[in-house]
Amino acid sequence: MSESRVLLVDEGGECRLTPAIEGRGLTVDIFSERSSVVDALDGAVVSVVVRGEPDTGFVSEIRDRVGDIPVFFLAGESESAATVTAQSSALVAEDPVTNGGADALAARIERVSEFSQWAGESAERESLYRTIVEQSHDAIFIAQDDGYKFWNQRFAELVGLDDAEIADADLLDVIHPDDRNRIEDIYERRRRGEDAPNNYDVRIVDGDGQIHACSANAQDIEYRDEYGVLVTVRDESEQHETEARFQALVEHVRDIITVIGSDGTIRYQSPAVERVLGYDQEALVGEHVVDQVHPDDRDEIEEILAESLRTGDDTKEPIRYRFEDADGSWRWLESVASNQTDTSVDGFVVTTRDIDDQRKRELRLERYETIIESIQQGAYVVDEDGVLQYVNDIALSRTDLPKESLVGNHFSVACDVGLLDDEQYELLADAFDAILRGESRIERFELQLNLPSNGYVVDFAISPITASDGSVTGAVGISTDITARKRYEERLNALHASTRQLTSATSREAVGKAVCDAAREVLDYEVSGVMLYNESDDTLDPVAFTDAAKALFGEIPPLPRGTGLSWEVFESGELQYYDEVDSNPQRFDPETDITEELLVPIPDHGVLFVGAVDEGRLSDQRIPLARVLAANARAALDRVEREQLLRRRERELARQNEQLESFASVVSHDLQNPLSVANGYLELAQENYDGDELDRVENALVRIEDIVQDVLALARNGQTVDEVEHLSLRRVASDAWDIAAANAPEATLEFETDMHLRAHEGRLRQLFENLLANAIRHGGDDVTVRIGELDDRAGFYVADDGPGIPDEDRARVFEAGYTTNPDGTGFGLNIVQSIVNAHGWSVWFFDSDEGGARFEITTEDGR
Repeated sequence: MSESRVLLVDEGGECRLTPAIEGRGLTVDIFSERSSVVDALDGAVVSVVVRGEPDTGFVSEIRDRVGDIPVFFLAGESESAATVTAQSSALVAEDPVTNGGADALAARIERVSEFSQWAGESAERESLYRTIVEQSHDAIFIAQDDGYKFWNQRFAELVGLDDAEIADADLLDVIHPDDRNRIEDIYERRRRGEDAPNNYDVRIVDGDGQIHACSANAQDIEYRDEYGVLVTVRDESEQHETEARFQALVEHVRDIITVIGSDGTIRYQSPAVERVLGYDQEALVGEHVVDQVHPDDRDEIEEILAESLRTGDDTKEPIRYRFEDADGSWRWLESVASNQTDTSVDGFVVTTRDIDDQRKRELRLERYETIIESIQQGAYVVDEDGVLQYVNDIALSRTDLPKESLVGNHFSVACDVGLLDDEQYELLADAFDAILRGESRIERFELQLNLPSNGYVVDFAISPITASDGSVTGAVGISTDITARKRYEERLNALHASTRQLTSATSREAVGKAVCDAAREVLDYEVSGVMLYNESDDTLDPVAFTDAAKALFGEIPPLPRGTGLSWEVFESGELQYYDEVDSNPQRFDPETDITEELLVPIPDHGVLFVGAVDEGRLSDQRIPLARVLAANARAALDRVEREQLLRRRERELARQNEQLESFASVVSHDLQNPLSVANGYLELAQENYDGDELDRVENALVRIEDIVQDVLALARNGQTVDEVEHLSLRRVASDAWDIAAANAPEATLEFETDMHLRAHEGRLRQLFENLLANAIRHGGDDVTVRIGELDDRAGFYVADDGPGIPDEDRARVFEAGYTTNPDGTGFGLNIVQSIVNAHGWSVWFFDSDEGGARFEITTEDGR
């Protein structure tokens, strides 16, 4: 496309788009005004880009001169792309403000221009460009060499990817994984020229992971001198959902729905046939429709069906006849048949009811009006001028308006009679206009209606009524009352918002008050309260009640076990609604005017109480929300208990640390001074006297100093570990061996493996020093010590080939002061255990394979 030109009408905007377009091999001519563009048009112009609002006349001038080339308008963000495109028959894009945005738009201009040139190469393709690029409501792309060579904007919206992401994507990337093999097989067979379907179903997964059920149509084409496939994709997700809803409606309707073929054989019967006639659902399928009809009524039935087949009409009146049920009895039935021979049904759809029992309502199933009435949805029909032609009873059920005040008037009458305010009317008018102009296939939105009593919210959907030639002749509006759902959502959102007060509560009483406030303010429970279990007194104590509850009950005392309905709910853990509480002997206060009670358990903690004076006030959609509130209360109370327990634990640890620090101070200062004095006098005595007695004194003092050092280490290591780091077990153990085996050169340290763990380096080294020194002390100067990783748990072991520990002494090996060596202090292994505990680990003692001692330290999550 090196000879191709793009005309850019800048109109004062930034020109960052120009280098991006030129970077794709296109020539850019810039004009300051639109009026100058038309004279510059020639066969080399492949696209026109205009900054500003769309202009249908300007587009027409361009296409009158050079045909269907792309015309882009860079409109503001507030502009409706769909509306502008339809009005101007052009393309709308957002004016880029970054280099990346400019590059993406330039790529789109190039891609659409290439497609425009290809589509205009032959006479039969002259309308292809506008259909695919500008006017198609379907997603369309061209596949070539397992990738995307062209796609319209609707395809980018469907897959939820930008142009750059689509350009880099493989053909199957947006296809559901379960469909990829099938789609790939269709594509490969088509590429090889083999028989392959043109139409097929496929699931598209968009960028947000949402699945779209789609139908696809594929056509072989030659695109830019190479083989390609033109694929049209239609999102039918909503249609599938609607089909499922109607299927559920048919299967759950009380009357029998029967599908009869043109030859009179039964093809389908709804599950209601079992309830009405006692037959299994499939029992009569394949039988002729008159086989079970009373002989005196068969001729009439056959004549009516034949007449309907001849005229193509439905039955004019309900047909009444006798039918043999599964017990052999004759029952009078009434049926209405809809002639669907010219549809996919290819037969009759018959609705049948049992008129033997007058308990059933008399009704006639008349096409869509009856269906709409039965599903309790409002229905509105307007003609192409927006004049209301029909309004059903459901639509007016909440108003005091007669049908005559609406039917025959423009839909703006809804504003005139006060049903809609100006803002809501504008929303309705825009939607109807879009449908009636053919710009949209469906419009769905929420409307707030004004009623004499209160607000009324509906989900409103508008669809076009089309003639056989495709022109729009009117519109159908369907409204669904969602007032209760909106109120539920509002309350649920408010309930979640109220959890902020719960999360900030620091006591049981504060939680109870927050729950009580939410019950009153969010759920409109004026008479409510919270009672929490008091374990010390075995009572349910009132911690918070609304003013209305206090006015009814007065002072509420703690309830001993077994008193009132609250204890019953607390112990069972099941929510209970009592609609005749005034006659219940278990009620707490028979003197009050309470007629209903709702009791919601707060598991492990207490009960949320709700009462009402008037009947029928509590059994509504608020009950699930009361469960949510109770669940939030339980979580808050659990948190308060944990925090209180944590604070108690912190206070206990602080006291323990103070005691350890005091103990360490005594050991390090108060004992060191007399030891120093004793050592001084010992030295003086040794200068004047040489004897075994002084040697024994010296040994005793050395022994005391060793005990002091071990006790200090024990005091330090009894505290928790605050700082840990990722350490090599081999390196730390080797450093400890240099100290522990300094006087045992014949001793050997072996490593079976290395591992890394998170620990405090100084304390881990002391742990190894004590274990290794213990092995040397008991195993001798030539002992062999092995260190390795545990096989079945996270952790490590230290094992030696010494004499081990006698069975009778094993239970005491970790006790402070216990030792079997006369030169030991008895604190070495106790210090090991304190270091292990400080890290949150565990230590175990076993026999080693050589008969010596084996200590296993399990690190769990510390590894």
